[in-house]
Amino acid sequence: MITTSQADERNPIQEKNGKLLYSSDETGIFNIYQLNLATGERKQLTNVIGGAFMPAVNLNGDIVYSGYTAEGYKIFFISKEEQSKVDSSKKYEWRNNPPINESKPNGDLAVNQVAKLRNFNDNELPDYQKEKYSGFFSNISVFPLLRYDNYSTFNSGLDRLKPGVYVASSDVLNRYSIFGSAAINRKMERDLFLQFDYRDKLPLLYNLGLKPEIGLELYSISRVTNMDIDFGVDSTFIPPRVDYKIPIEVSYNLFEFDIVARHRIFSRNDILEARFIFSQYTSTINSFILPESNNTLYPTTNDKYYIGRNLSFKFTHDEIIPTIDSDINPVGRKIELKYDYEFNRFNNENAYKVVDGMLQPVYNDFKFNRVELNWKEYISLGSDNTLNAQLRLGSILGPEVPDFFDFYLGGLIGMKSYPFYAVSGNEIGWLNLTYRFPLLKNIDTRIGHIYIDKIYFSVYGDLGNAWTGSFPSMNDFKKGAGAELRIKMNSFYIFPTSLFINAAYSFDKFAKIIRGENVSYGKEWSFYGGILFDFNF
Repeated sequence: MITTSQADERNPIQEKNGKLLYSSDETGIFNIYQLNLATGERKQLTNVIGGAFMPAVNLNGDIVYSGYTAEGYKIFFISKEEQSKVDSSKKYEWRNNPPINESKPNGDLAVNQVAKLRNFNDNELPDYQKEKYSGFFSNISVFPLLRYDNYSTFNSGLDRLKPGVYVASSDVLNRYSIFGSAAINRKMERDLFLQFDYRDKLPLLYNLGLKPEIGLELYSISRVTNMDIDFGVDSTFIPPRVDYKIPIEVSYNLFEFDIVARHRIFSRNDILEARFIFSQYTSTINSFILPESNNTLYPTTNDKYYIGRNLSFKFTHDEIIPTIDSDINPVGRKIELKYDYEFNRFNNENAYKVVDGMLQPVYNDFKFNRVELNWKEYISLGSDNTLNAQLRLGSILGPEVPDFFDFYLGGLIGMKSYPFYAVSGNEIGWLNLTYRFPLLKNIDTRIGHIYIDKIYFSVYGDLGNAWTGSFPSMNDFKKGAGAELRIKMNSFYIFPTSLFINAAYSFDKFAKIIRGENVSYGKEWSFYGGILFDFNF
């Protein structure tokens, strides 16, 4: 005799003896059961905590089934003899929802609601009134932040602390979203960012089968530094004689807005992005007193020394294979090919003219083409080990342009063994090889609000250079090596959290003239660390 059950029963197959094998969640976890169709006798054949599905049986009665584990679905085997050893008394009790001391098999649904759903007739729909859908934004999420910014060496410990917030909101259908951040310190140095993305239909373009993602990005950044202005300079002396110096405070301000359009081409792995960038750089000299002019107050002055415009196109091919470790140790390929046409106005000679009694900068026009290739290859070596190769090539086409427009090779996103501004030029070439392997996986440990998942370690070597003019000899290429520790975590159950610690050493020592001073680089260690949502591969 066969009776109905309230459990979810699925994947039935019949054995040669006429008995039925199937998967059921009657204990709250799917397991494999056997049912004698003649007598109605049921027997539990597996007792797992992840779930057992889709059984298959051979002529001897041995069973294979699909079981769910922390690493995804796996195929398991249980022999005829092992099936008789399963202790079905050890099981979890079904708890659908709190309170845990009260059993609610149907959740919060009343008995009459359950019956109504079981007998629902979708041919008899109420006469709903048609209304046009109107989207709305979700509640704005606000996340406080505290940034430690040591960019300016003039700032004291408290000046380097920069409190702020992240804000985010999106339409419930993800047709448009807003994301922004703001941080400021007590010296009023600011980091402001706002991004708006639109992913809905656009007139005309949608009729042509195009549905680009449109974005607007705004940036406003300032930094404050101290310097001395020389008065009474007599160049007949070597070095020049200066009557007196006045310490002043100078603020550097960057403003930028980007208009962006992205669309998939060829396949889901390929994206073409077009971007127009407008930016301007301004330096502000704060007011100061001239001591030899009856303490005359010299007013605050602004100098807009750069106005940039850039029309940029970028093709991205992202063929990273989806794996359980792709967030920390990817396998696959990522290629970025970028072309920029820049038409800028830059006062690179610090020249000024007087207009209506005011100094105005004399700009030079710099129009040029820039191309850049970034190729990243992630090769699996088996056992979760990978060899990563990264190639970066770039060139400013045509005549030489001032170093203000240079490519920069060093820093966290390049050759980590050299500072960001140490290696620069109108041309660039860089090769990186990285070997990465797991130290610990499936850690499954929670510390406070942090859940620790896995830890990877890597070692790497770099060869690269940036230059202006003719191609340098290979002996001039800079070399470096380093190691990195990556820890993949989650915060508050849902926020991906990625911690990295990096150390790199530069093998080549060289010097550059910066503002009349000889600055040397190389033969030194550089250290990096950070906590982000994801790793910058």
